Amino acid sequence: MSNLIDAIIQTRKTATRIALKSLENITGITETELRDKIISEIKNQKEIYPEGYYSPPPYGIGVIFDQKPFVRFKYDSLRNPDFWPKENSFFEKESVGMVYFSPVDRKTSMIGDVGFTFYGGDNEEIKEHIKKCYAAILEIAKYAEVGMKFSELCSFANNFFKDKFKITRWTAVNSDPNQSINLGHTIPGSFEGNLFFGNTFEEVKETIRTKRIPFIDTENFEIPSTCAFTVESRLEDFSNPSLPSIHFHFMVCFDRGQKTILEGFEEIFKIVGMNYMKS
Repeated sequence: MSNLIDAIIQTRKTATRIALKSLENITGITETELRDKIISEIKNQKEIYPEGYYSPPPYGIGVIFDQKPFVRFKYDSLRNPDFWPKENSFFEKESVGMVYFSPVDRKTSMIGDVGFTFYGGDNEEIKEHIKKCYAAILEIAKYAEVGMKFSELCSFANNFFKDKFKITRWTAVNSDPNQSINLGHTIPGSFEGNLFFGNTFEEVKETIRTKRIPFIDTENFEIPSTCAFTVESRLEDFSNPSLPSIHFHFMVCFDRGQKTILEGFEEIFKIVGMNYMKS
């Protein structure tokens, strides 16, 4: 296996372990308290930098809790200070939560982002909504193949999501108001060869930011036989806008044509009471 692809896989595994540990006993805590638990766990992992590359938000970590009418889940971007973790937003029985953070491997500068939505309450409509969104985003990752253009994969996603969901943009990648879909980005260095990231973490973050190729419907990047990219989306129920937007973040890795989809949410679902994701 390519050492860079392996670094991505291992960094993602580290991220899911951090998330799992941080989600223990979260009832009654605030968004900032969960963020601080994640920061503490990150600092215990010496193979990654002490904060994420996607900043702002501070430390490269996003945490959102909310209940109906889910105002905080209408965020335009986690970079917006209005949606940074707050001290007065608590996690309760019927809260829906969202966590995202963006660790970076110290040795290779490969990233291992993880992002997910969680809900352990009793509302069956929300449960079904989360299940449907998870399966839909994962279907895009499953469809990807070597040689396929990002524009082709986005076209598939558009058709797959059509009339089922409203696709909400995860990040603004350009100013074109007609751009309808953004599903992620390449992982810099996973396919270019010996990409130099810089000598400081600030330089590493800037390289990641500027070298990512956006996974959008106007991008003709062809998936090479060895590479990695994210498949991430926020979906809203087109017919029921009262439900929260749902975010899940997957990674697709190709190593000399061999495909691996990085999920790893099973234990996370278990600890937050999402046994319904099994069925």
